[in-house]
Amino acid sequence: MEREKVKKVLLFCRDIDGEIRITRNVLQDYEDAYYTSGGAGSLDGMPRSKYRTSNPTQNTALNIPDSASVAMNELREDLESLAALKAAILRELNKLPLHQKSILYDFYIKGLQWVQISVRVNYSATQCKEIRNRGLDILGKNFRKNKLIKNFNYPS
Repeated sequence: MEREKVKKVLLFCRDIDGEIRITRNVLQDYEDAYYTSGGAGSLDGMPRSKYRTSNPTQNTALNIPDSASVAMNELREDLESLAALKAAILRELNKLPLHQKSILYDFYIKGLQWVQISVRVNYSATQCKEIRNRGLDILGKNFRKNKLIKNFNYPS
């Protein structure tokens, strides 16, 4: 995987938490709209007759349109894949030598400037950029081997 693609993956990793937060909010909106306590008004403590749906949760679940159910399942799958992607990226990043890992993490994940990074690692900004480039090359090889990272559909 070339450097530019590796950079895009690392920059997307910075945004994954925001993507997860938004996806959770959308899923919560769906659940609030369709999993309401609509059947709670019919709870009078009396037993229900045979062969009828008596559970308020079942009543509510039966009234969910198929499109909403499909959308909610897709959102849940998106949440799982985003969390797995972030874990995979951080796992690959963690395999790098300490100075490369530190510089790449600070620059791409934390979003620090070169001056801040050079102070933290006690290298010049130029040395930090060279270390970053070596780290990007190693990550490119590692990302190419990782099916999840390689095959993920990254936003443009």
